[in-house]
Amino acid sequence: MIGWFLVLTHTLDRGVLLVSLDGDVRISERAALSQQFTDLVRMYLPRAVVMEIGASVVSAAALSTVLRAQRLCDQAGVPLAVVADGPVTRALLEAGTAGAGLRVLGRGPGAVTATA
Repeated sequence: MIGWFLVLTHTLDRGVLLVSLDGDVRISERAALSQQFTDLVRMYLPRAVVMEIGASVVSAAALSTVLRAQRLCDQAGVPLAVVADGPVTRALLEAGTAGAGLRVLGRGPGAVTATA
């Protein structure tokens, strides 16, 4: 929740912007998070972006935030991949972004990951 704790954290490593969404997104937070993401991409001009989703299940607002990030990265010509730990989160992201060309990757034991 914005104002109570930091939801979006980031690091830049060798031109790759890693953005972590550390909690679920409420509809009232979606625009602010999307603006934060936009500001980060414009400030760093990364070669690629990896968005890590920490929530075990994502809300519609979180999915919308990811889709907005995908549109921004597409417009900027920057590849975006999403890493999600939970199988439910991955399934929701894959279903919600079908046709958008977004790579959704898993991490950890038993995760199925895409190959480059």
